[in-house]
Amino acid sequence: MSKVAVLTDTVTEMPQELADEYCIKLAPISIIIDGKQYPENEIDLVWYRSQIPKWKELGKIPSSSAISVGHFLEAYRELSREAEAVLYVGHSSQFGVSVSNARQAQKLAGEELPRVAIEVVDTYTVCGAQMLIAIEAARAAAAGQELSQVAGLAHELVKKVNMVALFDDLSLLAKGGRIHKVRPWASSRITNTTLLEANSVTGGQMTPLARCRTRPQVVEKLFETIAERSQGGKLHVAINHVDSLAEAEELKELAASRFPCAEVFITPLYPLVINHTGLESLQFCWWSEN
Repeated sequence: MSKVAVLTDTVTEMPQELADEYCIKLAPISIIIDGKQYPENEIDLVWYRSQIPKWKELGKIPSSSAISVGHFLEAYRELSREAEAVLYVGHSSQFGVSVSNARQAQKLAGEELPRVAIEVVDTYTVCGAQMLIAIEAARAAAAGQELSQVAGLAHELVKKVNMVALFDDLSLLAKGGRIHKVRPWASSRITNTTLLEANSVTGGQMTPLARCRTRPQVVEKLFETIAERSQGGKLHVAINHVDSLAEAEELKELAASRFPCAEVFITPLYPLVINHTGLESLQFCWWSEN
């Protein structure tokens, strides 16, 4: 039996094979299509992406359902058979109730599983930034660290990670109510490429960073931000894309030419985030060893 089991959710955009590699359990967000719920990591992404233009035109983008208290409790039960303690690395509480539900389940588990210590971490971020925290926590757990050490590392990384999203179209994000601070940009008739971010500094909310006339200009602004925040430290990077692997690979090569990189993960976005970002967005996420 291991000391700590790491649980996270599919808002990390973590593929199952990567979760398996690091012994991380994934709790899925559910997507509701024609009245039926489907775990988002079991939906065919090619098919789902192909439906977005039609759903957008009809104003019928599928809704989603947070991970329930019962689902978390069952996950705690399952992991209690494998480990002495459980750490849930959750997506920003500003984007849903999963962290709240995980904490409710934590209280119930305290009565049912009194010997199992459980801790819930609100990462104040999403996508690859959340994934990077979960991976480092899993590495610490695999090294035999105690829950207090693994959770402490996760909390420290919450302060370090950056999640920056590149958008050409803010309409879906605005419709989902996620960008109240950027709403003037969404309603602007001027065509722009924008950078938004969500991390502990922004309180977990999607907040404006910059906007430029062209994609190359906004990428250069992104790299300026990375340079300023990393101060030459070695980067751990996650790039998330919808259906633009070539652009993600190009961004990886550009980043590697500008910064020392310890590792770079590239993963596709799952339906929940696609619902809010559309088909053109990219997320560049990182933390620095400085």
